Amino acid sequence: MMDSSAFYAGLPVLTEFSEVGRRARYAPLPDDWQVVMCDVRNSTAAVEAGRYKNVNTLGAAVITAMLNAAGETEIPFIFEGDGAMLCVPPDLLNDAHAALLQTQTLARKSFDLELRIASMPVARVRAAGFDILVARYRVSDNYVQAMFAGGGMAYADRCMKDPAMAAECRVEPGSVAPGGNFEGLECRWQDIPSRHGETVSVMVKVLIEDAGEADALYRALIAKVREIYGADEACSPVWPPNLAFSFSGRQLGNEIGVRAMERSAWGKWLYLMKTRGVVLLGWFLVAFGIRTEKTDWGQYKTVLARNSDVKKFNDCFRQILAGKAAQREALTAWLDEGFARRQLVYGVHVSNRAQMTCLVFDYSGRHLHFIDGADGGLSMAAKALKERAVKIGS
Repeated sequence: MMDSSAFYAGLPVLTEFSEVGRRARYAPLPDDWQVVMCDVRNSTAAVEAGRYKNVNTLGAAVITAMLNAAGETEIPFIFEGDGAMLCVPPDLLNDAHAALLQTQTLARKSFDLELRIASMPVARVRAAGFDILVARYRVSDNYVQAMFAGGGMAYADRCMKDPAMAAECRVEPGSVAPGGNFEGLECRWQDIPSRHGETVSVMVKVLIEDAGEADALYRALIAKVREIYGADEACSPVWPPNLAFSFSGRQLGNEIGVRAMERSAWGKWLYLMKTRGVVLLGWFLVAFGIRTEKTDWGQYKTVLARNSDVKKFNDCFRQILAGKAAQREALTAWLDEGFARRQLVYGVHVSNRAQMTCLVFDYSGRHLHFIDGADGGLSMAAKALKERAVKIGS
C-alpha cells in the first residue's frame, strides 16, 4: 500500500490562478489525513485595539512550526489572517497537535490572546457530507500554494468555532506535550503603504449549489478582478520600492513573542538587539545590491514580492489588492449585482497599507510572505461577508 504522506507532493501544479475555479483540477485528500486548525478568539476586539499584527503572527507561527516538523514532507496549508488551517498525514499528527498547543501557550503568554485549536479526521468531514479537495498552484519559482474546495475545510472551521461542536474536535491540553520549532518566522518589515492609495482585502463566497455553475462564477470573478485591477504586478500590495526594514521594538516584538517566548526580560532584550543588528546588515546588503555566495541581495525585494501570498482559495476567494477607490467601487458594484441575485456573498475591508509576516527558511529562495490588509484585513472582510450571509439567510 502506498504511503499517503507523499500524496500532496505528487499532485500536478497549476500555473494559472483561474484554474482554481475548475473542480476537476482538484484531488480528494486521503481519508487518513487530518485537518488541524487554529483561530484567535475575539479577533475583532483585538483588531479594534490595534493588535491585528499579533493576531496575524499566531497563524503564521503554527504554519512555521508545522513546516519545520514536516521536513521533506510537503503538506497543504492556508493562512487566514486570524488563524491557519493545515492538512497533515497520520505520521505528523502528534507533531501538529504539539505545535498547536505550543502556539496556544505563546498566544497567552506573549500576546494575552486566546487561541482556539482543533483537529478533525478527513473521514469524519466526509461522513458529515462534505469533501476536502486540494490543488497546488505555483505562485513563483520558490513557492507552491495549496488551494481547497469541496466545502470540507469550511465545515471543519465551523465545528471549531461552534460551541455545540467544538468539544468534539478541540485539541486538549495534556493530550500531547506542547512543542514546536518556530525557527524561520520573522517580522522585520514595516507595513507596506499602498502605491495607489488603497489596500483592499476582498473575500467572496459563491452560493450557487450546482458545482459547474459555481466554478464558472468563480472564474468570472477572477476575470473581473483582473479586468478592473490589471495584471498581478499592477495590483500587488507588495511593491518592492515601498518595502522598508523595521527597527521598531513594537514591530520586532511580534517575532520576539514567538522566537523568545521562554526567555527572561533580559534575554528578550538581547534578542531584540541581535535582531536589530541583523536587520541593519540586511538593509546594507539590499541597499548596495551586494551578492553573497548564495543570495543576490540586489534582487531580494523582487523575489520577496513574487513569493508573497496575496490571493488564495479555500472554499471561497480571497485577495489583497493595491488600487484606487474607483477600482474598488467598480468591483463592489459587480459584487452587489451577484449579491442581489443571491449568487454570492462578499466582504471588503479598506486600509491604506498592507502588513507582512515572513517565513524565511533560506534567504536565497525558500522564503514565503503572508500578506494581509492592515487594521483588520481579511478578518474584517470575513465579518462583513458573514453579515451579508445573515441578511439573505444563507
